[in-house]
Amino acid sequence: MLGLPLALAVVVGGGLAFADVTPTTPPVTGAAAAPTNWGAVPSQPATNASTMMSGNVIAANISLSTIKLSSAFSYLSPGGDGMPQWTRTVTAVAPDGRLEVAWQAANAVHVTPVDQWLRRTGPDAVITGAHEIGGLVAFNDGFALLTRFADHNRWGETAAELIRVRNGHVAFAVKLTGAASHDTSPMLDGQLSWNGSRYAAVFTVHGAGGSENGRWGDKMVYVSDSGRMLSGGRAWGCRGDAGRTLGWSGSSAAYNCYDDMTAAGSALTTGDDMVQAGNGSWVTALSSLGPVSTRKNALTWKIAPRWSTPQAVLFFVNSNSHSARSVILTSTRGTTNVNVHVAPYGRTALLVSWESFLHGAFTGTHFRLIDLNGRFLTPDLVLNIHISGTITVLANGDLVWAFVRQTPVYGHRMHSWPTVTSLFLARLHVSLTVTGSPSPMPTPTMTPTPTTTPMPTTMPPTSAPSVPAAPSTVAGTHF
Repeated sequence: MLGLPLALAVVVGGGLAFADVTPTTPPVTGAAAAPTNWGAVPSQPATNASTMMSGNVIAANISLSTIKLSSAFSYLSPGGDGMPQWTRTVTAVAPDGRLEVAWQAANAVHVTPVDQWLRRTGPDAVITGAHEIGGLVAFNDGFALLTRFADHNRWGETAAELIRVRNGHVAFAVKLTGAASHDTSPMLDGQLSWNGSRYAAVFTVHGAGGSENGRWGDKMVYVSDSGRMLSGGRAWGCRGDAGRTLGWSGSSAAYNCYDDMTAAGSALTTGDDMVQAGNGSWVTALSSLGPVSTRKNALTWKIAPRWSTPQAVLFFVNSNSHSARSVILTSTRGTTNVNVHVAPYGRTALLVSWESFLHGAFTGTHFRLIDLNGRFLTPDLVLNIHISGTITVLANGDLVWAFVRQTPVYGHRMHSWPTVTSLFLARLHVSLTVTGSPSPMPTPTMTPTPTTTPMPTTMPPTSAPSVPAAPSTVAGTHF
């Protein structure tokens, strides 16, 4: 489960491995060379940048909008260990600035169209029988969704599938696991990315025959714009139960997986974020008790937790120099830090967020600007607005995500799973206010959003305002 000590594997173009976690199974046809061990990951505590002064703060303008849902949304669901985790929502932006918001209903995935002012623009597209949102890519004419469906196999488990919806019709639906590859996907914990000509998808697989029968791992595949499976990728990789990330390195996909050395599945997260910083390095955010120390044998590791509670950590990966390092953002004893997210802020900084708990009580969502070396540029901005999924960056630099207005629940098992009938969208405009010197940070200009409700920013946790529900309709396109 997330929060246990982690081992990190980094696969670039299906060929490079980091920390010697990725199994020695060779890549499938068309992938790069065999894995290369990058060595140990140096770690360091985050420090204040030289430009940070006592008066530096994040100036934020948060606008909220409500989407009335046509079906109930169970915003908490059991992780692999039975503990509650946030049910993932994904918000993706199309080239023309419009948004698609994917959320899970009882037996379907709904994709809700939204404009740049966070207003619903039409009924949902409903993918009946779909379970879990593994990834979403928005286009001007629709979207692509990584999900899973019921399948016939020896375990009775679901199969991973990529669906492309174009102009209200299914352009293709391609199975990514099945009898031919001897695998299933009972949980995705996945990511989906598009480079302008092809898709890359990474997700959990369970061996259903062949040499990997009964084993857990992950799989990375390429799919063409017409829905044809392409060569390349990786047939079998690290298990990655604590999450995985995906991006592009030139024409090849790059993904990280975080293996907790169990088969429990992920928890306390809604999907790890990986973004490419302005200097070209890849940055991943996650929560951990500390890294794995040394390998014990071919199957297990010696685990030496560094902290008694999970802390927020960033991994900076430079695929060109085959190097990586971790920067530890939090270190307060007794405070639990989970649900870590990162998003680019201009070309010279990153916005990092995480939730904190003290003695089991939620103490707020933290926002902090850091530079590309992991150094703090501002103190924390603390709000009680939760982040339920990936943070989407709009063309002007504003950040958007979907969330439910519920107090986070961690640390105890549940016998029933609560539901809501509304989702909230938050649009965050941030800038750096510097005392005594010019701001080194870009400050994108935000066009006013008259249809949403602005939320004043304060340093202590603050409550989100009540906003009227946007009109909705039950009618939609069902597939």
